[in-house]
Parts: sequence; structure tokens; C-alpha cells
Amino acid sequence: MMQLALIYGGRSVEHDWSIAMYNHFADVLNNAPDADILLVSIYYISRFGELLRLVLEGDRLPDHDEFVARAETHPLASLAHLLGSDGPFVFSLLQGQDGEDGQIQALAQFHDIPGSFGDKTAAMLSADKYLQGIVANRLCPELTPIPMVHVSRGNLEAGIAEALRHIDGPCVLKPNTLGGSFLAECTDELSVDGLRSYAERISPYDRSFLVQQRVVGTEYTCGILIDRYKISPLPVARINNPLGFLGYDQKTQKGGYSVEFQGVDNTIQSRIASISTKIAREFNLHTFGRLDFIVDDQQRCYFFEVNVVPGLTAGSIFPKMLTEAGFDLYHIIRLAASNETYQRHREETRKIETSRIRYGLPSTAAS
Repeated sequence: MMQLALIYGGRSVEHDWSIAMYNHFADVLNNAPDADILLVSIYYISRFGELLRLVLEGDRLPDHDEFVARAETHPLASLAHLLGSDGPFVFSLLQGQDGEDGQIQALAQFHDIPGSFGDKTAAMLSADKYLQGIVANRLCPELTPIPMVHVSRGNLEAGIAEALRHIDGPCVLKPNTLGGSFLAECTDELSVDGLRSYAERISPYDRSFLVQQRVVGTEYTCGILIDRYKISPLPVARINNPLGFLGYDQKTQKGGYSVEFQGVDNTIQSRIASISTKIAREFNLHTFGRLDFIVDDQQRCYFFEVNVVPGLTAGSIFPKMLTEAGFDLYHIIRLAASNETYQRHREETRKIETSRIRYGLPSTAAS
């Protein structure tokens, strides 16, 4: 029987979404128990860096409020020790800071903690919208790069001047490392004062932001599943957004947007699935992810971003993709554990072979 731990929360602007993801997982695991999966412990990182832990003894998973009331508080510095001593496979529901920026990935790698965390380099790259856009467009010549300027706090005035020189007309301003379209906004015209004011608004959350030419078109999103080295795209979804801009408010308000899978043009579906597969492979994603695009009226395809931990709430897009493809959350959990076992075995083999080469011993692969 597979023993499982969940970790959620985090010091991120996506903290509430992570809680909603945990509550959805608790509901699914409680109402459709899997005989091969036993949840043994739950970890929660508060907004302020407190660590809460609850060891389960075969009872139902509590919702978040009940968990907080029952859990024990520990120093955050003890996280690696606790995860290592508990021993089960850890499925991470952390997003943004702590979850998708390489921190939990590096901790798990350094302390040899089995989980769904994935590669630290992939996470760090996906947390930087500017860099991931450069890499994705270089990998996929079939993409059309979005005209963009990266403005940092350390070089603010020069960045503002560059944005005013190179970006014309309607544009989008967005923090470089925050998820969930938090503080992203549209503007019809750039100005020095407007850009300085935006830099001040985001300064508590991010050290840099992007000024992007606004692309008018239809947004699409593609989920991917990874089984060892086989990457399979999930059905491509079209995002219907009445306002033509999918910002934080649209994502969090009921009816702010909708997704549909029927009627997506076959050519667009094939293009986006192919590009998503290529980016997922080169970014070395672990088990699953979601990639966002926009296609204009001339059929030019633009890359937005890759999500290494896409939303997994009841109303999120990725679970809808899973359902459309005939899968569920249990499939993701089992697949993540299988991938981790396979990768850990390959890493152990690599270490053994490296030692044999170093000391002049015959390779086990050769024999």
C-alpha cells in the first residue's frame, strides 16, 4: 500500500488557492477512497511561515479549518527532518513562492525526500516569466514572441525608457514572478508616471515586472501528463473570456471565464499540443503541468507561461482536462509516485556507474 503525505499553503499570493486545492483533495480522498493509497500525514505552511503538521491514524481527512484546530505547530526549519522521518511519498499542493520557485524542490533533492516536487531548475525557470518566455520561444520557432520589456527595481528608469521606446499602444503590465495573474493589468497607453506608479504597487511582492504588447486573440491552455519519458498532451481547452483579458479578478470571480473542449480547431489543437510537449520535455517537468497560449486572427501562436503546479481545485481547468481525458486525481498521485520511483532508481544507477568509472571497475551496464 502506498503511504501518502500532502503539503499545502505557503507564503505566496496563491495561498488561498492552495488551501482550496487541499480541501478538494480531502473531499475526493474521503468520498472515493482508494485501497492502494493511505494518507498518513498532512503539512501546512502558513502565510507567515509557521509549519503545522497532523499525523492521521486512519481517520477521514479534515478540511482546512479542522486541520488548523487539530495540528501541532513546528518550526519551519524542521520541515525536511519531519518529511524525512515520516517516510511517505509527499504530494505537493504548494504554489508560487515555496511551491513553484525551486525552494521546496531543492530542499527535497538535498534531503532525498520522495515526492512530486520535480526538478529545481525547471521550477526556478518556470517562476520567472521573462526567462521562460525567452527559452520557450527559442525552443519553438513556430511561436511568435510577444513584444516585451523586462523592468527591474534596480534599473527602473532605464527599463521605463526602454518600454516607452519599444512598446506602443495597448499593453499588459504583470509582475515577473507572481502567479494567478496577481496585480496584472491592462493599459491603453504607457507613461513614465504610470509605470513608476505600477512599480510602486508591485514592490512589496516582486522586484521586477513585464511590459508586454497586448495581443488580441483567443486563449488556449494545454495540460500534459508525463509517464517516465513519455509525454502525453491532454485535450486542449479554449478559454472564453467576455472581457478579453484574464486577470486576477476574472480568475477568482464566479463566471469570470469559462473553458470548453468541443469545437477547438484540429490544426490549432495539434500545434499547441506539439509545442506544449516540446516545452514540457525541455523544462523537465515532473508528472504534470499546464501551458497557456493565445492565438490571434492571423493564426499566430504566442506563448504565455508554463505552470508546474496548475490549479487542482474543483473548479480549476486542469481537473477538467483530466476528466475530459478519462483520468482523475488518483491517477495523478499514482503516476507521480511511479515517476519518482523510476527516477530515483535511475539516479542510484548513475551514482553506482559513476563510482565504478572513477575507480576503474567494470560497468554493470556492460555486463
